[in-house]
Amino acid sequence: MRKLMETISYLSLVAIVVIPSLFYAEKISLDMNKTLLIVATVVWFASALCWMGREKES
Repeated sequence: MRKLMETISYLSLVAIVVIPSLFYAEKISLDMNKTLLIVATVVWFASALCWMGREKES
């Protein structure tokens, strides 16, 4: 479960970098940019809470 949450949180961080790049390239609108960034941020916080600050399982 921890590995899945780590993967989801890292993918959402990648999305947080890629989404503004798509807006800059005029591939998505400003409203879509805002919506996707909010969703990616919420996903990151939710998934990071599940694994950050906890010791790895053996």
